[in-house]
Amino acid sequence: MKRTLAPLMTLTLAAGIAFISLDAVAGTKKNDPNRKEVEKILKEAGDTHYVERMKISALCSMKMEDAAGEDLYYHIYNVSLKKGGYRIVIFDNTPKYLGYYATEYEGVDYEEGSILLDSGDSDEDGNTSYYTLPISEKGPADKIRIDGVQTVLVKGPDADDKKSSGIGKAVGGGVAAPVSASGTVLEYRDWKITLKGKEITANAIFVSLEKGKVTIKDSKLGKNATIPVSALSPEDVEYLKKVMTK
Repeated sequence: MKRTLAPLMTLTLAAGIAFISLDAVAGTKKNDPNRKEVEKILKEAGDTHYVERMKISALCSMKMEDAAGEDLYYHIYNVSLKKGGYRIVIFDNTPKYLGYYATEYEGVDYEEGSILLDSGDSDEDGNTSYYTLPISEKGPADKIRIDGVQTVLVKGPDADDKKSSGIGKAVGGGVAAPVSASGTVLEYRDWKITLKGKEITANAIFVSLEKGKVTIKDSKLGKNATIPVSALSPEDVEYLKKVMTK
């Protein structure tokens, strides 16, 4: 889709609060990699993901809400290739490299739900026109259209992997799933936690239980948080008993 913006307004996204700690309630903190980190990750991805002498520019961090109404981020970079052309490189907030779209148009700005690509054209008033590259709360689509041309997301090597913790065992066609010491298959679930009189819900997976404190890993950021068992809901306590009882 092609649009003309005059003037083009740059949006500023406010960072969310950090994930659970004993002193803060849950939230989402912007966790974007810098350009050197992006280059390193692309180089490690290999194959077509890295090209010598590519120029990486941070484009934006798109703040959205997931189905539960919680904040999430996608971090977008414009990559210029020496041989010509561009790539729009996308990370989630883990930050995990999700992949790139190859395009002949440079990514120059963004608006809600879309990256703006410079079409190279302007109207009779001199206003630059743009093609849009959509990004939804579900992340980049496998296929999109830019100026009517179908463009495929070249996925990062770990784009479809889900973060896990604990000891793995094969389930469902040989896919490794984390299990507890009791043999219970662990999954990301909603934990209801009360801290300083405030009840919060965190989607996380069990990591460990020690000295009256449980450690869980957040599904979005992949970060651990340690919480007193006394702060958990009765349902969470029952879940811990199931996880720990052999």
